[in-house]
Amino acid sequence: MENDHQDIRRVLSGNREAFTAIVDRHRGYVFTVCLNVLKNREEAEEAAQDTFLKVFKTLRSYKGESKFSTWLYRIAFRTAIDKGRRKKRDISPLNENAESQFFKDEAATPLELAEGSSLKSALEKVLASMPEAVATVLDLYYLHEQSVKEISNITGLSLSNVKVKLHRGRDVLKRKLSLYLKEEIKDLI
Repeated sequence: MENDHQDIRRVLSGNREAFTAIVDRHRGYVFTVCLNVLKNREEAEEAAQDTFLKVFKTLRSYKGESKFSTWLYRIAFRTAIDKGRRKKRDISPLNENAESQFFKDEAATPLELAEGSSLKSALEKVLASMPEAVATVLDLYYLHEQSVKEISNITGLSLSNVKVKLHRGRDVLKRKLSLYLKEEIKDLI
């Protein structure tokens, strides 16, 4: 995004206010990435703040080899992962066993999904019920229109692993949201 590059040049020239524009442009998504990983609003807010502090301190290291947003979101993802590991020393990466447990039908009931009565609310709840890696991949792909390659760069997952998580996550998302929509239609009739 050209605005990012202009603001980066301005920040590197000493204009700290230009950094505010960068933060304003990306704060929502950085927070979402952190929330998907940490599943706790307060911790996600702290991780988002830490992310922007790291970005400000290391902005000179951004070489422009990838999109700025990819570089920023990778820092956010790693910051959230580190925060989660510090909190729970025994966190391990998502493995096949954990993934297979998730993809069983232990989904929230349609009534639980309907709490809040909006599709966005349901989508947020479905994503929150997923393992962090799957939720982050779906969020990056669908809500923030990142490519599979960009998701791989952000998360550190292989291209094939991103594709697998997209495929499996898409199936679960479709199933859970269709349950929610059926309940919405019943309520309307």
